[in-house]
Amino acid sequence: MNIPKAVKFVEANGTALEKYRLHFLLGKERNDEIPLRYLRDLQNEDGGFPYKGEKGRVSCVSNTNNHLHLLIELELGKSDVCRKIVDYLFKIQGEDGGWSENPSITQYNPPFWDQPNDLKTTMWLTADITNFLIQLGYRNSPAVQKAAGFLLKNRDINGKFVGFLHSTWIAIGVFGQLEGSNSDIVKNAVKVVEQNIEKLKDGAEDLVWCLECLYVAELQKENSLVRRCIEELGNSQQDNGAWKSGEGEFKVSLTINVLSVLRKYEV
Repeated sequence: MNIPKAVKFVEANGTALEKYRLHFLLGKERNDEIPLRYLRDLQNEDGGFPYKGEKGRVSCVSNTNNHLHLLIELELGKSDVCRKIVDYLFKIQGEDGGWSENPSITQYNPPFWDQPNDLKTTMWLTADITNFLIQLGYRNSPAVQKAAGFLLKNRDINGKFVGFLHSTWIAIGVFGQLEGSNSDIVKNAVKVVEQNIEKLKDGAEDLVWCLECLYVAELQKENSLVRRCIEELGNSQQDNGAWKSGEGEFKVSLTINVLSVLRKYEV
């Protein structure tokens, strides 16, 4: 992998926020007001973030979840923006412990993976939100405990979580933190992902997402699934230093995500 080339790609093509993310990652810059100004301006009154980040649209659970990821990355978990997100998520959690997408986004014709009232969407959203809440220190909260129970109720005898394969690898992150990397829940889920890794259709996006979850579950670089994901990322870097999204686009944000997880694994 050519890391310097990836850094140059971000510097040449990134927005001000994306360049800040890179500089923060590399330890070159820390000014919390740069991301917080942007986030405060975009955040809706209810604490959520608008669909596709377009100001004025209704709050979208998946977009709100993405911004929670960003806040964790930039170590802004104690910010007012983050507290408002967490309050919003606690408020909209279902009685069964799951997080479903906001039905109001149907007016925007959302993609198949973000459909309201669809268990497949609810599963990956619930797993991802739970993963981030644990990282923010809410491990023992009723919300996390209810969500963990919801996820386990929707798991088959082989250890696969219902819905997209994403739900299973995100659940590795959840239960790696809750039960430990040697728990049967995690071991069985890792086997499921390994057996189906060829189904990762979104290329680098899926690989880096999977790696992020394996990392918080404390699976080491020697683990076969971790090695496979890192190897595939190395093979998919483009000549310009970037990584392509599943739609075939060069994405600055994706390239930063790759650099971040590779740094965590000391690659």
